[in-house]
Amino acid sequence: MNKISIYILLTLIYLGLSKSFSPSEKRAPHVPNEKIFPSFFFGAPISIILLDSFQTGFLIKTYFQKYKIVHGFKHPETIIVRTSYSFWEKNKGNIGMSIFRRGEKKNTQSDIPMPPGILYVGDPAYGHWEMLNSGEKGWVFHRAYRHFPAIFNWGTFTPTERFYNTAVAFEEHDKTYYGDNNEFGTNGKLSEEKNQLEKEKDEEVRKTDFRERIDRLFHIPSWND
Repeated sequence: MNKISIYILLTLIYLGLSKSFSPSEKRAPHVPNEKIFPSFFFGAPISIILLDSFQTGFLIKTYFQKYKIVHGFKHPETIIVRTSYSFWEKNKGNIGMSIFRRGEKKNTQSDIPMPPGILYVGDPAYGHWEMLNSGEKGWVFHRAYRHFPAIFNWGTFTPTERFYNTAVAFEEHDKTYYGDNNEFGTNGKLSEEKNQLEKEKDEEVRKTDFRERIDRLFHIPSWND
């Protein structure tokens, strides 16, 4: 074979391997940008939190995002979607953020990235303001929603009334808000620690699954089988 034929053959093998290690594109819904969110996610209240962004492929790359779907009245769900490079790149700094929200009232829909849980803060149906030791008012969820801070990965963070008002002002001006001290987002103080733990768990699951596949592939039955 001449050099050109070998090069073409190697390229085809490379592309084949690229696709073989990619998640199934047929099973992953395609969400090219934020404009499709209103028709893709139904119901209210609902908040879409970007959990992770990743890409697969060697030469031909496919871009994915992992979402946590938080409803007001049922357990959160997680899904993985395919997306465009531009939308993937646009949200590289928004891991852990709510990138779409829809409230129960009219015209309470937004795709401006905001701290997770902001949709439910300030709504008396979910909680109330309570005086903190610092002298500021902090948001406290009603008993039925006490699990929400864990869902939003807040840790020890408590939204203050000032935090909430600032977030509202940013959203009204179509500006992303990462918190007074950059608590949120990919490089946020709260998000970084939680996302690392989740990635370590996912990696351990993938390693376990890979080992099991290898064990089954090279399993040699004993003579007694």
